[in-house]
Amino acid sequence: MVIPTLFVGGCLYYVILTIMADQIALPDVIARDLIPVIQRINVLLGVGLPVVFTLISAWAFILSYRFIAPLERLEEDLQKIDDGDYSVRLQIQEDHDLKPVADIINDLVGQLDKMRG
Repeated sequence: MVIPTLFVGGCLYYVILTIMADQIALPDVIARDLIPVIQRINVLLGVGLPVVFTLISAWAFILSYRFIAPLERLEEDLQKIDDGDYSVRLQIQEDHDLKPVADIINDLVGQLDKMRG
């Protein structure tokens, strides 16, 4: 999602500041005032975009870990239960969205363990 956004943004930037500037005959007075502004924008984009990209990447990694790690643990525990180990209980944090599902599965496994024993 970030790469297409950067590509489209870069294309728009190129179109607006380069092609249009070539097509419009700017008087020297306007061009003299406009060129430093464009250079500052380039510096700001050159410094800001890598920082923003790094922050967005870090945020995406943290969010994906927060959602994927409990699912991986859930899968491992369910595989143990499927293999016949009814002593396994799913451990999910109280504030996680999967907690109600884990509680239901834990109740079912407890009932299976009682029926078997």
